[in-house]
Amino acid sequence: MGSRLTKQRVAAAGLALGLLALTACSGSSTGGGSSTGESDEVTITVGNQPDDNQPEQLELFNAQLEAFRELHPNITIEAEITKFDPQTFNAQLSGGTLPTTMTVPFTHVGSLIEQGAALDLTDHIDDDEIFSSLNPALNTISQDTEGSRYGITVQAYTFGLIYNRDLYEQVGLDPDSPPTTWDGVRENARLISDELGATGFTIATTGNTGGWTLTAMSYSNGDTIQELDGDQATATIASPGVETSLQFLRDLRWEDESFGSNVLLETADLNTAFAAGDIGQYAGGADVYRNLVTTFEADPESIGIGPLPQSPDGLGTLGGGSVSIVNPTATEAEAAAALEWVKYSYLQKYSDEDAAVADAEAAIASGVPVGLPQVPLFDEAGNEQYLSWIEDSINVNRDNYTVYLDSISALPVVAEPAVAAGSTYGLLSTVVQDVLTDPDVQAAEALAAAESEGQALIDAES
Repeated sequence: MGSRLTKQRVAAAGLALGLLALTACSGSSTGGGSSTGESDEVTITVGNQPDDNQPEQLELFNAQLEAFRELHPNITIEAEITKFDPQTFNAQLSGGTLPTTMTVPFTHVGSLIEQGAALDLTDHIDDDEIFSSLNPALNTISQDTEGSRYGITVQAYTFGLIYNRDLYEQVGLDPDSPPTTWDGVRENARLISDELGATGFTIATTGNTGGWTLTAMSYSNGDTIQELDGDQATATIASPGVETSLQFLRDLRWEDESFGSNVLLETADLNTAFAAGDIGQYAGGADVYRNLVTTFEADPESIGIGPLPQSPDGLGTLGGGSVSIVNPTATEAEAAAALEWVKYSYLQKYSDEDAAVADAEAAIASGVPVGLPQVPLFDEAGNEQYLSWIEDSINVNRDNYTVYLDSISALPVVAEPAVAAGSTYGLLSTVVQDVLTDPDVQAAEALAAAESEGQALIDAES
């Protein structure tokens, strides 16, 4: 086992979100610390360029690029639309075609660090004014057990309870008071199913999504699916919290009959049905708001988001998002230039009012909601300052998400499994599907049978 494993629990010890002041980084869009040396000529490639289907976002990206070039004439940037794809990433890296910097999902950060596929950025980050002001709970997503940093979190969300506010009102529930326990979710699911004939509660189960969701629910019931002891990762799939979560799904499916009959839902199917008013509640990432409105044409006022319900032993909620990494083959100068670009393109809007307004206006022009319920990258005061700058552009009714937004500063964020996260999610998706399609499959037995396979997946990537 290597020594670069990321930390399993980001905030299980109660790390609240946001501790440091964004105001410390105002006044400079570039901060200090990761200077490239203004006289050094360097060329880098950057991924995540918007494509022609996102004309307003592409226009903003190009404007940022032009402004960045004026600020850093010694840095030549070659932009690409390359986005992270786990199927092609290794081939791009080995073939020398991976951009100098690009974003990757939280799910894959741990594995990339373990594989040596991301550059150690610690020395570049430590003394940087802006990077050192980022939310420490999110920073640990891209840290190893020794505290070395391999990335910058540029977007974050947490798992929550997604619910239909209209259906809540139709059955006499207060849409501003979503349940905070799984017993409450079950009670509401029965009510919605019995009175309206709609699915009371469900989850997407295909691909890796079923396992991903079961993992989040397990955190809320007091257990992870993988534990670390030093550098040694151990599968804990058969732990009580995982079993409680799987049994919850089983009970809604076979005892309450509030889970719905289509138990092999893809994420798109789930969101289509939710937007149509056929589903009362599901567990998912709070960032789904954007897709529900822009892709699935849900009525924004019908979308409710609450914190992920917790048991008395709950650890918190699963965090997700994007991290900018740097190609491990980058030179010191290329890495410094890449971090300057990351800072300018993703974080400048939190310290520069003009950049914040321009970004919000571009989002509106693209039909993207502004003021989304999401985890602040900096502290509460800094986030409020940013929201005040874009106040005239906010078109999301944030009053509908008061309970969720309040939970962000209190509910610990727990990281994804450090090793083999994606493949373990796939394994658990199969377990979820088995329990939901066959009433004879028992939760405890299914998990016990899967645990050795989960350990084998860990060992294969260690």
